[in-house]
Amino acid sequence: MKNLRQYILEADEGEKKTTERGDIKFTIWEEPSKKVNWLENNLKFQKIEYKHVDKKKHIEIDFLLGYQDETWKLWIGKIGSLSYDDDPYYNFNTDDFSKAIVAALDKVEEFVQEVEEDPDNWVQYYKDV
Repeated sequence: MKNLRQYILEADEGEKKTTERGDIKFTIWEEPSKKVNWLENNLKFQKIEYKHVDKKKHIEIDFLLGYQDETWKLWIGKIGSLSYDDDPYYNFNTDDFSKAIVAALDKVEEFVQEVEEDPDNWVQYYKDV
């Protein structure tokens, strides 16, 4: 079984990406007080989350990765108001956790870059508004 780092490196090599994704770290909660580093397919989880916080730009974005209707999906919203009951932002069309988490890193990176390049178009993610 490959670890997440191997999957990320292979994905980067395959796509010739040079962008650093080391700051994006999903937290996987198996239970309310139990964090884990990885999920095998079909294991239960409570929440898989990454919070992007840029205090200088006053941007706070919550990213949830979840398994729903037999496929992995990504939700994006303001920290504290996002839930799996909301409409997903993206459907990865895979039931494989390792593929979904690598693809989620790409989507998170892409979304954060869009917000930072055009902040006026994403005011719903500013904490001071």
